[in-house]
Amino acid sequence: MPTLAHFSIRHCLQMIGPFRPSPALSEESQRQFFACITGIYQHMLQDPEGYFVFPGPYEAYMEKKKALPATPGPEKMHKTDSRESTLRNTVQQAISFYASFFWHLGIRAEGVKESRLFLQKEKYREALSQMERYHGAEHNPLRYQLLEKHGLETEKNENGVFIRHAAYPCMMEALFFLCQAKESKYQWMNYLRLAFSNAEEGMPTVSDVLLTLPDAMADIIRQLENALHPLPVKPQIKPLRGITSDFQWKAEYTLKGKNVLGFYADHSALTLCLYFNDHKNISAFASRLQTENPSLFPWFCRQFPQRLCKCPSNRLVHLGDEKRRICGLSNRAEILNPTAEDVENALYVLKTFRGL
Repeated sequence: MPTLAHFSIRHCLQMIGPFRPSPALSEESQRQFFACITGIYQHMLQDPEGYFVFPGPYEAYMEKKKALPATPGPEKMHKTDSRESTLRNTVQQAISFYASFFWHLGIRAEGVKESRLFLQKEKYREALSQMERYHGAEHNPLRYQLLEKHGLETEKNENGVFIRHAAYPCMMEALFFLCQAKESKYQWMNYLRLAFSNAEEGMPTVSDVLLTLPDAMADIIRQLENALHPLPVKPQIKPLRGITSDFQWKAEYTLKGKNVLGFYADHSALTLCLYFNDHKNISAFASRLQTENPSLFPWFCRQFPQRLCKCPSNRLVHLGDEKRRICGLSNRAEILNPTAEDVENALYVLKTFRGL
């Protein structure tokens, strides 16, 4: 039966997307590094425990948690289950360990000499020290042995540390290229996604996002993009801190410095968001829409999930005769897995509310 680990490993592969090389260096070196990292995930998917990813403790805890009786009453507090967070993070960090290890080597390297990555000894020790901060670090020696078994070779001498991969002899050039790309908030994200073609440009485009999504979902976003093209809105892709299953693409479209529209997406889900910037705007627009377009009003009301919590950001909005609690931090409509008709409705609301 698939576990969180299987789902998350598969998610990593899906977020990487297809191989697209940069003309800035040897395509073969890029192809080899792409094959190395995706190969690790593919083998890990077949045998998580063999890569020291242990799904069992998290799965057992979640089964035990499901068996507990639900807390009575409509009001809920925002609570963090520290035990669940620790177990989840342990799984996620074990999955990302290998790619992260190569990153910590690459950003500390001085260059590539005869297809070998070169680091000063102190920098090499720094890279190893960084990996000790991960949950489950007691398995690190066995992880390094696994990498060596599959071809990673490390040679130390008086000049420093030289690292190569016997199975992928040219890959260190591509690793160094990604790690030494222009520093920006997208550098880590582009590395994780093996986005060679974006390494120097920085921010990916919506087109890059579409390459990682199922066709039906990509078509919905294309419909949205085509309709937005003549409007004075600008898209921005938010940087990802990781690509395990905790992370989705997040795109926001801005108008005069304010978010007006956006989406969250990964291979399994798409959420389209309409931003109103203030909860009072939601109530006011609902009243207006009920008068001007009563046939669309019920659809509009369905897009605001109720948040029954006691946090200071909880807000009360009026949707016609109904009073509903929402999150005042976002003040947005959330359209889950939108259809083509949902996109048309959302665009109508956007244009009407923003006066476009």
